[in-house]
Amino acid sequence: MARQGRGSPEKRVDPTDGVAYTFEELAAFYAGKYKKKAIEGYWEECAPAKKAQPQAKADPKAKAKAKSKAKAKAEPNGKSHSDKPKPKAKSENKKPAGRAPASPEDVVGRVEACKVVPVVKITDVSTAVPLAKALKEGGVDVIEITFRTDCAAEAIRQVCKEVEGVCVGAGTVYTPAQAHEALDGGADFIVSPGFDAAVARACRARGALYLPGVITPTEVMMVSSRYKLQYLKFFPASNFGGAGTLKSYQAIFQNIKFMPTGGVTEQNISEYTSLKNVFAAGGSWFVSDALIAKGSSSGDWSEVTSAAAAASKAAKGS
Repeated sequence: MARQGRGSPEKRVDPTDGVAYTFEELAAFYAGKYKKKAIEGYWEECAPAKKAQPQAKADPKAKAKAKSKAKAKAEPNGKSHSDKPKPKAKSENKKPAGRAPASPEDVVGRVEACKVVPVVKITDVSTAVPLAKALKEGGVDVIEITFRTDCAAEAIRQVCKEVEGVCVGAGTVYTPAQAHEALDGGADFIVSPGFDAAVARACRARGALYLPGVITPTEVMMVSSRYKLQYLKFFPASNFGGAGTLKSYQAIFQNIKFMPTGGVTEQNISEYTSLKNVFAAGGSWFVSDALIAKGSSSGDWSEVTSAAAAASKAAKGS
């Protein structure tokens, strides 16, 4: 397939952000991150931007006539409607941009210091804020809210807005649209059960940390060499050798660190977090549906706070 538009002003739409670019603009943006052939291949995947249709010149007489009719319609009986509120300008109707995510380095530092990441499923958005506050009180100031329910994005927005000092991540992210929605709501990092190139590009464009799920050496090699990702989710950990597999990866992938998730419990979390190539571990035993439901119905979140404190203690081996 010929690479059209490389020497011309043709524009194509980058699916990462939906914006049209020339090949030169796209190449300049991804320079240093991907090889030339990879950028050329990506250009081929981008859809051509729709060309604006040239507008026919308006007849001055017809234009004046239409204007007169519109005025008569807007002001019946000669009454002026100028006292009605005018529509806001386009720029005024724009939603305020979401907060910028913390830098990947800062997020990694926060997650590594916390050691345990609660993997949360929110079914009732009203529980998100009190849950995050209870976790923070128990010493866990990182939370991963998963896109397993329809209210996940709103839960992320509310926690980011209402709970100070909590590093918020979005989990179970499959698409760039979900990633953008989470980041617009204030999320600091994105987690996926597997790897998706489009999500990786979306996170890179937004300057957000992306933690894709990997298992095999081939997957680790691909995402670390081709996409330069050094922090990865190891999922589902217990089904694929657990701490033993990660221990064997230490010598092979010396610059890669993992966040094991899946089958991690209070009893075995220290087996993971004691490894040099594990920067944190994720789990849901201390944010179970039952505990959340109990806190929601009673208004007493102390059990979650106690469970978070115990999880933190176990993760840190103290």
